[in-house]
Amino acid sequence: MSQWPNPSIDPDTRGWFPIFSILLAITSTVVVCLRLGSIRKASQPLGLDDYLACVSWVFALLFTATCIAGTMKYGFNRHIWDVPASMHSPAALVEWLSVFFYFCCTGVTKISVLYFHRRLDPPCTKMFERIMRAFIVVTGASTLAFILAQSLLCHPTSDYWRVPNPAAAAVGHRSCGSQHVFYPFQGSFSSFSTAYSIMLPVLVMRNLPMSKIQRYGLRVATILGLIVLAAGIARTVFLARLVNSSNGDATWNAFMVFVWSDLECQLSLICASGPFLQRYLSEYPNVPIVYIDPESKSRSHSVVSRVGSSFSGQLRRSLPFRRSHSPRQVDISRPQAVEIPEWEFETLQSARLSNSPLDVETYERYLAGHYGPAPPPKDSRELFDQYRREHGEIL
Repeated sequence: MSQWPNPSIDPDTRGWFPIFSILLAITSTVVVCLRLGSIRKASQPLGLDDYLACVSWVFALLFTATCIAGTMKYGFNRHIWDVPASMHSPAALVEWLSVFFYFCCTGVTKISVLYFHRRLDPPCTKMFERIMRAFIVVTGASTLAFILAQSLLCHPTSDYWRVPNPAAAAVGHRSCGSQHVFYPFQGSFSSFSTAYSIMLPVLVMRNLPMSKIQRYGLRVATILGLIVLAAGIARTVFLARLVNSSNGDATWNAFMVFVWSDLECQLSLICASGPFLQRYLSEYPNVPIVYIDPESKSRSHSVVSRVGSSFSGQLRRSLPFRRSHSPRQVDISRPQAVEIPEWEFETLQSARLSNSPLDVETYERYLAGHYGPAPPPKDSRELFDQYRREHGEIL
C-alpha cells in the first residue's frame, strides 16, 4: 500500500464490460430458450442434461450480474488506489461471490456436456460408458472441492471480505490461507476439464453419419469449444497475475479475470445448447437413417441417427442426422446367411390343379384326351394345307 500513488481526480476507468457481458448473457439466454423449444417441438421430455443446462444458465446470469455490480459500483473498473477504502470489503465480497458462481456454472455445464452419452441409441460400449462416468465424477468432485476450498480459504469464511481499513484505529487480524497456489492450480485444472469435455464428444461424433451441414455444425461447435478453452487459459494467466501482483492492484487486475471468466461461462453454455438448434433448420431430416454396426449380427445393434442438437449422430431425442453427404465411408456389414424353413418353400410354390399330370404316363393319357378335349396337334401344317385346298389355293 505504501507503493500506491495518490488517488486521481479523474481516474482511469473501463466502462465497456457491462455492454459486453449483457450481450453475452442475452445470446446465451436465447440459445437456451431455443434448446428448450426444440425439445418441445419434438414432443420429447426434458433430459437430465437439459435440467443441468438450465441450472448452469441461472448461475451464469448470477455471475454476470455480480461482475456488472462489481465493475459499476465497487470499483473493479479502476485502480485500487482510486477506490475508497470503505469499498474494499464490499468489493472483496463481490469477488468471493463471483468465484462461487463461476465454479457452479462451469462445473454444471461440463457435466451437462459429458452426460450426452445417455442419448446414444443404442447405448455406447461399456468401456466408453465407464470412462464418461469417471469424468463426470471427477468433474463433480473437483467442483465441490474447489467450492469447499474457496469457503475454507479464510477462517471464518467472512474474513475473506473483511478487509481491514488502514485508516481505522485498530486493524483486526485475518486468518486466511495463501492464494498464490490455489487460484493458479484451480485455473489449470479447470482448463484441463474443459479440454476433455470438448474432445470426448467430438471424438465420438466425428465418425457418425451426418449431412454436410451437420458436419459443418460439428466443426463450428468444436471451434467454439476451443475458444472456451482459450478463455479458460487466459483466465488462469490473469489469475496468476492477480495473486502475484507486486503492487496489490486487485481491482484493476481482477477486471480481466471477470472478462475471461464471463466469456468462458456464457460461451460454454452456448456450445452445450447450440447443436439443438438444428431442428430449426430447413434441412432438418424427416426420415431417419439406419446405420448398421458392422460387428453386430442382429438389428437390435443398429443405430437410428436422429440429430436435433451442441452440439448434441446417434443422439436420439435431440440430435437426428440425415443421410451423409460426406466423403467419409461407412462400413456396412454384409447380409448374413440364414436358413429358410421348409414351409417357406411351400408358400412360394404355385397351386397345382387337380387334373394336372404328375408323371409321363399320365401326361400321355392327358394328350389322348382322357382329361378333357384332346389338345391341338403340335404340328399345324396339315391343317393349313387343308384350309388352302378348300379355298382353292392348293390344287
